[in-house]
Amino acid sequence: MKLSRKLILAGMLLAGTAFAQSEQWLEYHTGTEGRAYHPMQLTTNPPPGVALPKLNASPYFARWSTPMDPAGGRWLCLDRTRPSGPYDRLFIDSNGNGRLDDETPVQARLDSYNSYFPPVPVVFKGEDGPMSYHLVFRFYKYENSPAQLLASSAGWYEGVVNFDGTKKRIQLIDGNVNGTFNDIALNPYDSDRVQIEGDKTVERFLGKMVEVDGKFFRIEAARDGAFVKVQKADNLTFGQVRVPENISEFAAFGENGHFVRKPANGEFTLPSGDYRIFRWMINRKDEKGAAWTLSGYNFPKTNGFAVAADKPVVLEIGEPVQAVLKVVETTNNRQVTFNLRFEGRQKEAIEMLRDGGQRPRGPKLMLAGADGT
Repeated sequence: MKLSRKLILAGMLLAGTAFAQSEQWLEYHTGTEGRAYHPMQLTTNPPPGVALPKLNASPYFARWSTPMDPAGGRWLCLDRTRPSGPYDRLFIDSNGNGRLDDETPVQARLDSYNSYFPPVPVVFKGEDGPMSYHLVFRFYKYENSPAQLLASSAGWYEGVVNFDGTKKRIQLIDGNVNGTFNDIALNPYDSDRVQIEGDKTVERFLGKMVEVDGKFFRIEAARDGAFVKVQKADNLTFGQVRVPENISEFAAFGENGHFVRKPANGEFTLPSGDYRIFRWMINRKDEKGAAWTLSGYNFPKTNGFAVAADKPVVLEIGEPVQAVLKVVETTNNRQVTFNLRFEGRQKEAIEMLRDGGQRPRGPKLMLAGADGT
């Protein structure tokens, strides 16, 4: 006999605190705005074997991939209510029966180039019966550009979790928009995310551990997001990391988790393991007292580093940054494209902000012909 989750939860509460803390249950919430985004590949070729509804125009098709579906994903179709104009109607295989002709179309809100679709429910077969997941879609097509479609997770799990006697409200977010909530990957943007009440780092990528009020906890999320397990991480080993002394903040991500540090004299520690640099920041004031922030992000995949207890690791990050000019010449229409940007020591992207968020005027590229004009 298979017990429902509600009966299991009731049994856990009766069994006592120690057992109840092994699985801490969360509630499913939905919103009108997406919590994470994922680009989808559009095609004009109809999916084979999928029954289609009556359409008004040449449609676009896309397949949303999810391991929650036995077939590996759900097909959707974009149509429009008029022979021309924006694509404002969406059909999605919400029940997973491989058909689109039995679905009620979802109508979009439009502006000049965008179609915004409200949250769309899709239903999976769970252990205790059907369960819903919600998606938000944005379709857009600018002049002389191909059509694009973004899928967003509009549902998340939320609840109060006991971290060794300290209760915190957390949110579990499907960061890679695939219908599951326990993904951990080498690429942080392929991982799911967690928000913890009171955490100055508003959102962290999900790993094997989380840091709460300076303490480390092992965390395990249910595949469907319905509960988490947390346990204080004892007997951890730490390694020392050294960065330039003017680095104000440093963030790293790895299998262990997503950790943010404010170095003291260029030094800090991390739990032993493999990491990738996620971000660094330098805070400084100019001669007029204005606050500036220089930061590096979007690092290449080759910037990994290992932390071990017996050997400090030194990271060459921060200043100096350099200006990089990229010139692309096309042979067919004799056009030349110039791109001027700043780049860090690890080939990362650079951002400069003034007074907490103002973007200063960018550098100018002056071009002259052979005669000097």
